[in-house]
Amino acid sequence: MEVRDAILDKAQFLKNEAQDYPLAETVFREAYSLSGGASRKMEILFEVLLMNIEKYDMDALKKDIATCKQLVEEGADWDKKNKLKIFEGVYCMLIRDFKRAADLFISSIATFTCVELMDYKQFVFYAVVMALVT
Repeated sequence: MEVRDAILDKAQFLKNEAQDYPLAETVFREAYSLSGGASRKMEILFEVLLMNIEKYDMDALKKDIATCKQLVEEGADWDKKNKLKIFEGVYCMLIRDFKRAADLFISSIATFTCVELMDYKQFVFYAVVMALVT
C-alpha cells in the first residue's frame, strides 16, 4: 500500500505541479494496476478522466468511463456511482448527446459530490441548460 501511495503522490505531482499529463497518466495507470477494490480503482480513474477532459481526448474518456462502469458492477460505493454519472454527463455534453447528459445530471442533483470537476452552481447550470435543450 505504501508503494501505491508513493506512486499516487508522484502522479499527483506530475499532474498538478509539472503538468506533464502523458507521464502522469502512465503513473496513474501504474497505481491502478497496484490497487485493489473497485472504489479505489475508480478514484484513480477519476483523476485520469479529469486529465482527459482537460485534453479533450474523447477516445480515452469513452474507454475509461466503460472501465468505471465495469467497476461499478463489481461493487463500488454509491459515492463513486454518483461521481461516474457526472463524468459521463460531461462526456455526453462533449459529444453533444444532450438528452443523455440531461438525464444523468438531473438524476444526480440531490447527491452531487463531484466538486473536483465543477462546483454545485455550475452543475445546476449545466443540468438546466441540457434539460432546456432537450
